[in-house]
Amino acid sequence: MATVVVAQIGFEGRHGVTAAERAGTRRFEVDVELDVPVDAAERSDRLSDTVDYTQVSELIVGLGTGEPHHLLESLARRMIDALVERFAGVTRVRLELRKFQPPACPG
Repeated sequence: MATVVVAQIGFEGRHGVTAAERAGTRRFEVDVELDVPVDAAERSDRLSDTVDYTQVSELIVGLGTGEPHHLLESLARRMIDALVERFAGVTRVRLELRKFQPPACPG
């Protein structure tokens, strides 16, 4: 078992509680850690035997730039569920989703 980390996956999305937030895009960023079995990949040295970072990023960006969510928690849950469904053998997912320059937040 190993932890695969893909960090700083960035995208522009329309997520937020208010209609004004969802009217325009803002910057988001995701870090994701996946605990996956890597025995086969260690022996074969083939990408098909492990998690493809490109596919992880494409999945995250596709969801992030897709359907707007009111809450980051809802968007993060959708991302986690999609990762578990897409990559066989995932035993743990840690996902950090950041929203840059949220309105009405000082600083």
